[in-house]
Amino acid sequence: MAIDLSGREAQIRAASVSITVSENHPLIILAGVLPWPLMIDAIAEDLKMTTKKGCWWRGRKIIVRIHTAAFLLQKMYGLNDRQTEYWIKDNAAFQMFCGINIIDGWQPLDHTSICGFRGRLSGETVRMLANLLARHAVGLGFADPSETDFDSTVQEANIAYPSDVSLMTKLAGIGHKITDFLKNKTDHIVPSKAAIDLGAIKAKAREYFFTAKNKSIDIKRKIFRELHQLVKHQMRPIIDVCNKIGTEPLAKMPWNIRNAIRQINTQARSYLLDVGYFVRNNTMKAGKLLSFHAQAVTCIKKGKIGKDKEFGRVFQLGRIKGNFLFVLESTSLRMDDKLSLIPLLAQHTALFGESTLKSVSADKGYYSSKNFGAINRAGILENGLQKTKNCRACPNQNTENQRKLAHRRAGIEPLIGHAKHGGQLGESRMKSDAATLAAGYGSILGLNLRQLIRCQTKESQKAA
Repeated sequence: MAIDLSGREAQIRAASVSITVSENHPLIILAGVLPWPLMIDAIAEDLKMTTKKGCWWRGRKIIVRIHTAAFLLQKMYGLNDRQTEYWIKDNAAFQMFCGINIIDGWQPLDHTSICGFRGRLSGETVRMLANLLARHAVGLGFADPSETDFDSTVQEANIAYPSDVSLMTKLAGIGHKITDFLKNKTDHIVPSKAAIDLGAIKAKAREYFFTAKNKSIDIKRKIFRELHQLVKHQMRPIIDVCNKIGTEPLAKMPWNIRNAIRQINTQARSYLLDVGYFVRNNTMKAGKLLSFHAQAVTCIKKGKIGKDKEFGRVFQLGRIKGNFLFVLESTSLRMDDKLSLIPLLAQHTALFGESTLKSVSADKGYYSSKNFGAINRAGILENGLQKTKNCRACPNQNTENQRKLAHRRAGIEPLIGHAKHGGQLGESRMKSDAATLAAGYGSILGLNLRQLIRCQTKESQKAA
């Protein structure tokens, strides 16, 4: 092989380069089949609702087509706001998908505008977009809603493991921040003796964490009780001070101090009382806080190996033939499987019409006599609802057919894994509860977009 050393000493300079994006590029094909009018109309309603004073026709214009495309790219590839900004500026196919050749005055988006647009979309709108794509795939012939499998999955919240030792230490840190600010910036609000000895609290927390495992449980409980008494004794004056701060003085403080004071006012007293209940009874009180910044969090135990406890919320999903997902509205944190089967059937009917579902399957968690009867009364020909060992088998049950349906249902598991990969259905990166819920729905949206690309690419290859 000959060696060519040309360009070894040449300097790179700015130049104009013409890039041609092929009509067979996956993003160009996808942009040609997406139901843009339906998606933009749904998004526009959210934008109108979140415009200050409701005057959405005034002020600087926001080109919804560009922002919608950027939002879809973000969900499809699991990008954060800055990565989305970079790729739209750097990638010609991304620019074509965002409408550079069809929108007058097109400009690439800044990451702050991408974040602002995403924050204005409600979780329900994102869920509607995800389900709309599943229905659109049926219209394109890529999916068949007559065969559907149901399953649930857990989205873990963006919180640390909610041990009370860590939470009490964090609460003391919040109180310490407020105390320092009020003492430095205000006069005579904080009593002179009120102070948070953060060093002593952290030392007691370390003593608890590093107690040898072979020590008696009574020793650990004694240390925990001492930590609770220390935090409670030092936080009480700060809680009283925060409760006395009026609305006008609070509004003049920096945003981080305002948020900290609101957390103290709304959560500190009740949390310390709940920890006191645990100290007295060695049992956690129902409804105890698991995080100070995220309230829509519950402890979920599904018996998974390596995941004894998960902290977040449950999503109920349906897979139609063709490997597209639709998602049920998350009306509670636990979304119990048994209580969700009939709403899932209703959601399927709302999306794909009546009498379209001919075969359904779900795991044992969904089984109840009520659910089994509901499937039969709906006129569904194949009832693949797996039964628990302690229930009586139906006399007309076809064992071989049930085995096939059980194997088919198992196919939803890797699809959920694909939805979690790169998205935020597995573990959210969001801080607020509303953004966490929308991010979970957005992962389903991203999966359906990738499935549309996959199906369209296969069709274009066949045509070629």
